[in-house]
Amino acid sequence: MHPLLDFDGPQVLDSPPAEVADAAWVASDRAIAAAGRSGQPLEVVAGTFRLAHTFLRAQRPEQAEYAASEAIRALQPKLDDGSLSTEGKSLYGALQLVRAVISSREGDRTATHKWLDQARAVAGDVGPGRSDFGTEFGPTNVEIHAVTTSVDLGDAGMALDLAEQIDTAELSAERRSRLLLDKARAYTQRRQVGEAVAALLEAEELAPEQIRTHPLARQAIRDLMQISRRTPVDLQDLAQRATAT
Repeated sequence: MHPLLDFDGPQVLDSPPAEVADAAWVASDRAIAAAGRSGQPLEVVAGTFRLAHTFLRAQRPEQAEYAASEAIRALQPKLDDGSLSTEGKSLYGALQLVRAVISSREGDRTATHKWLDQARAVAGDVGPGRSDFGTEFGPTNVEIHAVTTSVDLGDAGMALDLAEQIDTAELSAERRSRLLLDKARAYTQRRQVGEAVAALLEAEELAPEQIRTHPLARQAIRDLMQISRRTPVDLQDLAQRATAT
């Protein structure tokens, strides 16, 4: 355990649950262990961040919340005394965004906005254009998560309004694709089939694997096919590529 950070990773599970991809779980677990042995505390936190995402993708919110909150607990004292580095703040904010997504999927508006506000509080210090530990954390990424959580909470109109205010010029293709996916989900909630399909197709151009394999994308495709009176050919083709039907 590194003396600068009292954290060597969460003891979440001894082995991955069946629905967690073995490779993702093992990679995160090994990264945490290796970082701990080499005395790299922020690398331990970064590994825990990825572990939380692994559990979130596997629909294990309890494990994801535990991993994220334990890592935040380790970072909090140094944030409070002003000694946390910019890289550490990036991890702290990114972990709060994980908690915001978990809360929004559980329908907890109060907690969702609390964690978003915590992330915004440090995003200004981190600033734009960074991607510490691959998090892409910064003011723009916080607002992307505000869109995501608005959709999760059923606030489609708010999600679309927020999305229009985001400048995605410096974002990776993956993050731009994810924003388009959330716009498509919001349009689907409003039963605007044409707009939803257009957003999904644009997202697919940027990150094909994400749209064809992400559970939320595949759910949006299924929902659109159910609500369409005449299923557009583009949507049928997308459904085939995503094996969503």
